[in-house]
Amino acid sequence: MARQQVKKFRKSAPGKHQLNWLWGRESVFETLNAGRWRVYELYVTAEVLEQNADLLKDKQKEGVELEVVSNSKLEDLVQTSDHQGIVARVSKYPYQTLESLEQTQPTNAAMLESNSAQPLLVIIDRIQDTFNFASVLRCCQSAGVQAVITGEFCQAQITTQVARASSGAVNHFPIIQSPDLVVAATKVKELGFKLIAVSRTGQVVCDASLKTPIALVIGGDMHALDPALLMLCDEEVSIPMLGQKTLLNSAVSAGILLYEIRRQQR
Repeated sequence: MARQQVKKFRKSAPGKHQLNWLWGRESVFETLNAGRWRVYELYVTAEVLEQNADLLKDKQKEGVELEVVSNSKLEDLVQTSDHQGIVARVSKYPYQTLESLEQTQPTNAAMLESNSAQPLLVIIDRIQDTFNFASVLRCCQSAGVQAVITGEFCQAQITTQVARASSGAVNHFPIIQSPDLVVAATKVKELGFKLIAVSRTGQVVCDASLKTPIALVIGGDMHALDPALLMLCDEEVSIPMLGQKTLLNSAVSAGILLYEIRRQQR
């Protein structure tokens, strides 16, 4: 498809310091389809435009700037050759608030009486490594987690790097950022969730009862859980170790525990 066939649509947008580059077909198309993260500009090769003309033209009609460029131009924009023919400029990630979770969760009685899959949340306390954080989010998506709650401080943020590393998981459930995880966890308990903390000294996870609505509390590899947050938890669980290593990283722990919760709830 010739470049002149694409009409550019220019619109006012925030300053460049407020925008971020996102690239790769999976990451960009998941972001476009989810409609959760604001996309301001799209730069694509003629090949990508031809293969995805309907979606890209629809987004152009919605006000997204669309421009056909060469592979070398895309490489200049993002300083990498693995762009896969598409680059987007997006806003800062739109974190949700705890109030939005309260509005969408059913009451305690409704949750306990429901025959459907039990609600499952994850509370993340100070995971600073972005790839570990992204891996936890990827596990959350695969396990059907309804929402993730993180703190604002000493915590990796949702960036385009995290979006790519999580295989687009950031687009599939609300991620709530709270200035005080203890306050957030208290509200989660009021909504009827059982708070389960991951620890090395807790009950073996296979022996724990995890069939109710669960909020799994996971700490970072460099920090123990905040003592005030740990005190709020209803139970601590551990993963049995068969080898010499006594500690798994946060992402591996999250994957094992989330699937054990879902196994019991099934």
